[in-house]
Amino acid sequence: MSLTRLVARWLLTLVALLLALLAVLTLVLRLLPVLLETQGPRLERLLSARFNAVVEVDALTAGLQRYDPHLAIDDLQIRSREGLGHVPLLEVEQAELRLDSLASLAAGVPLVADARVQGVTVHLYQDEAGRWHWPAPAELPPELVPETTFDLERLDFWVGMLLRQSAWVEEVSLVLHGRKERAVLKAPRLVMTGDARRTHLEGEVLVDGQREQAIRAVMELVPGPSGLRDFSAALQAEMRLDSLLGLSEVLGYGDALRLEAASGEARLWGRWHAGRLADLRLDVEAPLLALAQPESADAASPPAIVLNRVAARGQWLREASGWQAWLEGDARSADWARPAEEGDAAATGPAVPRYWHARSRDDGWWLNTSEFDLGALAAWRDRLPLPEALARVIDSLDPRGRVTGLGLGREGGDWVARASASEVAVSPWEQAPGGGPLDVWVTSRDLRGHVEFAGRDSRLHFPRVFGPPMALSRASGVIDWAYDGPRSFISGRQLEVEWNGARVEGGFGLSVGGGQRGGFGLQLDLHDVDAIETPLVDWLPVGVLGPELTDWLVEGVAGRVPEGSLRLHVPLSREGVKVEPALQLALAVEEGRLSFAPGWPALEGVGGRLRMADGTLTAEVDRAESLGVEARGGEVRLADERLAVSGELEASAEALRRYLLALPVEGMSAVEAWQGEGRASGTLDLALTLGEPGSLALDIATEADFPRLVHAPLALAFRELQGPLAWRQRGEEGGLEGRLAGRLLGGPVTSEIDTLAGGLDLTGTAAAEAIAEWSGMPGLGGLMEGQLSWQGRLALGDEGVSLRLDSGLEGLAIALPESLGKRREARLPLQLTFDLTGGRLDGRLGDRLGLRWRELDGGASGQGQAWLGRRPDAWPRGPGWHVEAYQPRLPVADWARALSPLAARGGRGEGSRGASAALFSLSIRTDCLQVQSRCLGSLAVEGGPRGGGWELDLDGSLASGHLSYRPALGEPLEIALERLALDALVPPASGSGQLLDELDVPPDATPLPEGLDAVPDGRLRIAEIAWQGQRLGPFNGRWRSSADRLVVDPLGLTLGQISAHGNLVWEASGAGDSLTRARFDLDGRDLGTALAVLGQPVAVRSAETRVRSQLAWPGAPWQFALARSRGSLEVALRDGRFVNIESPSARVVGLLNVDNLLRRLRLDFSDVTGQGTAFDRVTGDATLYGGVLETRGPVEIEGPATRFTLDGSVDLARRELDQRLAVTVPVSSNLPLAAVLAGAPVVGGALFLADKLFGDAIDRVTRIHYRVQGPWTSPRISLESAE
Repeated sequence: MSLTRLVARWLLTLVALLLALLAVLTLVLRLLPVLLETQGPRLERLLSARFNAVVEVDALTAGLQRYDPHLAIDDLQIRSREGLGHVPLLEVEQAELRLDSLASLAAGVPLVADARVQGVTVHLYQDEAGRWHWPAPAELPPELVPETTFDLERLDFWVGMLLRQSAWVEEVSLVLHGRKERAVLKAPRLVMTGDARRTHLEGEVLVDGQREQAIRAVMELVPGPSGLRDFSAALQAEMRLDSLLGLSEVLGYGDALRLEAASGEARLWGRWHAGRLADLRLDVEAPLLALAQPESADAASPPAIVLNRVAARGQWLREASGWQAWLEGDARSADWARPAEEGDAAATGPAVPRYWHARSRDDGWWLNTSEFDLGALAAWRDRLPLPEALARVIDSLDPRGRVTGLGLGREGGDWVARASASEVAVSPWEQAPGGGPLDVWVTSRDLRGHVEFAGRDSRLHFPRVFGPPMALSRASGVIDWAYDGPRSFISGRQLEVEWNGARVEGGFGLSVGGGQRGGFGLQLDLHDVDAIETPLVDWLPVGVLGPELTDWLVEGVAGRVPEGSLRLHVPLSREGVKVEPALQLALAVEEGRLSFAPGWPALEGVGGRLRMADGTLTAEVDRAESLGVEARGGEVRLADERLAVSGELEASAEALRRYLLALPVEGMSAVEAWQGEGRASGTLDLALTLGEPGSLALDIATEADFPRLVHAPLALAFRELQGPLAWRQRGEEGGLEGRLAGRLLGGPVTSEIDTLAGGLDLTGTAAAEAIAEWSGMPGLGGLMEGQLSWQGRLALGDEGVSLRLDSGLEGLAIALPESLGKRREARLPLQLTFDLTGGRLDGRLGDRLGLRWRELDGGASGQGQAWLGRRPDAWPRGPGWHVEAYQPRLPVADWARALSPLAARGGRGEGSRGASAALFSLSIRTDCLQVQSRCLGSLAVEGGPRGGGWELDLDGSLASGHLSYRPALGEPLEIALERLALDALVPPASGSGQLLDELDVPPDATPLPEGLDAVPDGRLRIAEIAWQGQRLGPFNGRWRSSADRLVVDPLGLTLGQISAHGNLVWEASGAGDSLTRARFDLDGRDLGTALAVLGQPVAVRSAETRVRSQLAWPGAPWQFALARSRGSLEVALRDGRFVNIESPSARVVGLLNVDNLLRRLRLDFSDVTGQGTAFDRVTGDATLYGGVLETRGPVEIEGPATRFTLDGSVDLARRELDQRLAVTVPVSSNLPLAAVLAGAPVVGGALFLADKLFGDAIDRVTRIHYRVQGPWTSPRISLESAE
């Protein structure tokens, strides 16, 4: 209750008491004649009955002065009846009054001409409701109780009647008996005096215990032209606000608010004109006002409302057709718009309007205010004495915002309000939505009204229906409400919002209260909903959906909804009665997502329709896909938390693989190793109770058609696979079923699949060519022929996944040497076991060949062994494959012939590098390296891939050294041998073993082998070559190969004191033919040392040797034969001798040599029989063609004193000579030539000695010509001529 109303209330109460007192006195005057007759006791009984209380009068005197009755009363007391507390109600010490009869008759109302009252005390008591009254049954007569309804005409009447009285009242007291406190108001003096020209009313009121007056009022009345009927008056009243503190303890007990502290003054001015109130003004200046609720034992009281520097000015003005009023107020508040506990939100305006304007209307009045903060009303809801209904609404809605304008009033007997507000936000109430901020326009009439709202960037919240608040980009609509007695009705219409790019239209309705069942209805039309970025559950009324359904929607339902509708009815029943809500939902879905089991792949790209009615959700799926598996013609049904999904499926092999890998089923990881081509089509049926994963029943039945299906780790390629294939899932257990038939490794294969029973069984036939191709070594096809039958089983169990393959290899011929070869009809058991979980492989081919493999470091690497012969005792070190082979006797030709297809199809490409990466070490040992029927010796080869190539160590009786192969180098292959036993490699000679004793030449030249370009370039170095007890070397050669030639350049070999160097080219020469070209140079000292280390007879010795040769012959380099060769020779020897005594030509030279002549003078023939023919220089050129060696110019042999020449040819094929030998000797002119020809040794020797002794005396030279013909083993020598 406001301070103004409080003061006005009690002023009116005092006036009412005075009027009541005058009424009592008037009544007494009316009964004066009776009183005079019946005396006092009867009057007391009459008043007691009238007031329903005990009335006692000590003395009563009545009479008439002229026509004016007068009355005097002493000690009047009115108390409640006995047994009811006997409390005082009214006490009057003394009262005298005189009624102006003529004036009263003229005015029509009682007019007291002279009244004096002293010692009046009135007692009022407060009940539990806070009302003031006399304790029942005592009561004032109804005609003495003033009307409390505000009526301006009635106010004018009472003020006019009061101002016409003439009275003097002293010592008036009003005792207020509160529930806890007692307060006394005293008026020492109230004066109403005047004459015919003016009336004066003056008085003051004190609060017991305070020295200064609380209220002081003065009023002057001046009669109008018609007398007091149209009087004019002026009123001035002042009030000290701090004097009300004592009264607030009594008057405010039980109320919502009491005055805690106050200071300042309030002034009131009033003016009456023509008997009517014309102008009223108010001025309040209060430095401090503090209002607080009474303390409560149950909870802490909210803090006080503290207002500082309160200033208010108002005016009420009567007009010809009504009135207007203005009020302007301001304050500086320590608790302005929001208390501290309401948060840090800033107020959007003043707590109360600063400007007020009211005016009357023909059918009521109207009030307009300026802006104020709507949140202040909610913030002070616990500290203002608001009506309960309004307080509950504020409590529920918690309104916030700024009221920009408010209009309130009465029209046609109805309460009407109009308001506009901005940034308004309210909390949800009952089922009605809340939200904001919005701009609103409110219109209400009595208990009905509507709100139009619009806004951007707002929020909307349906707390019991939808999930979290919606963030709206735009919102507008109309809300209507109506209160029909205890029931409330709220409805929304023309609602339009934009949320996350979607447009939503519709309305809602709410009916509550009255002890009856109510309800909430919602109707929404959805357009362009994006339930991908925003979860679908944010668009649906999850508050009325079951928890299991909500969880299912949250986990896996999404999509785009181009259009849809939602109809919802939520019954609001009485407490204890539950009625299920009714929901109807229809959505057109595009790009949807639908999950049907936890952890299972969801359907993506769903297109169709989603409906919900009577608690049943159905979805028609026109199209969908899940990890590439396509679905169409599907249906999803959810009723009583039981989910059912059915539809048609189609998928590619790769999509089916992805889908199976994504299934949360143990052991499904084995599918990752498979890759395929083709498609499978079928049906899907699923049933699941939400919240019970163990109830899952899933059947995916398909018809598979896979042209190709590959197991990547084993590189097994199935082809033309067809047949039924199904997945059956029951709870947590599931597996594949079916029967597929197709082709594998060139033959038919059948697979019986039942993974629930433990795996799948395989049977089939494989062709040798396909096995060779699968092995990655196409040349393996040349080693195998035929086909074989095999069986296998892929086992799936708790221990893991394994594959076992078995075959007897019947029908397969293996073209390998005896240790591994077999005939077609023979049986050789093969067994392969793959532990696909542990990454292990074990295999066995009969009792001869074995292999095993295991993964290391979790599959990051692996380690394998393959062995021929004895099984290794332990695993090797290092990753990759380790091959070990031991054969007591290793036939090189047989293995070379068997493995040559593999070598011919090898190369330098990725395959070789891949093999290097897979093979870590190689170990081959044999005690006998067999070539044809000969055992060359022992050999051990050990090594493996290293540094991007191969490194092999060779050791044995045949050779020792190292082989290095690095494909990245320019010369990938390098062979460095420390020693080589050439005796073992070269077969024993069948003849004399001499170089000129050639073997028969094969008739056909060996063609250049295919795949020569695959031979890597390289280098061969041999430190020492053992040959027939001799040591040759070192040897050094580099080669490079291409598809049509092999070039060895340079090529070098040391033979004794001779160094042979040059090059050799073996190249293709037409289809199926080849040609070898060689260029060799011999440089060094003694040529005889080279012949010696080659095991040839030493036919010549020399101090210096130089030979240049260029030769070519058909066929391979080892098919060299002089008879089939062509080329040229250049020979230059110095300081040597011919030693070959078996040569006839050498004999002739020796006989004619001057050195021989000197020895013959001494009868010495040792040069012919042993020492040979000496020479200073031998030079000559020859050509070789068609098996004939022919000199190019004479071969010159210069001896110490003789010069020889040879000119002619040698038929190498027929082994015949046809040469001319010329001998030049010095002869004295005095010696007949015949003597020389006759060979007289004594005469010739004497001539020679004389020539040496006498010098120039012998100056003629003689030349002798011989013809050498016939077989070169016994040629015919004849003298031709002499010069």
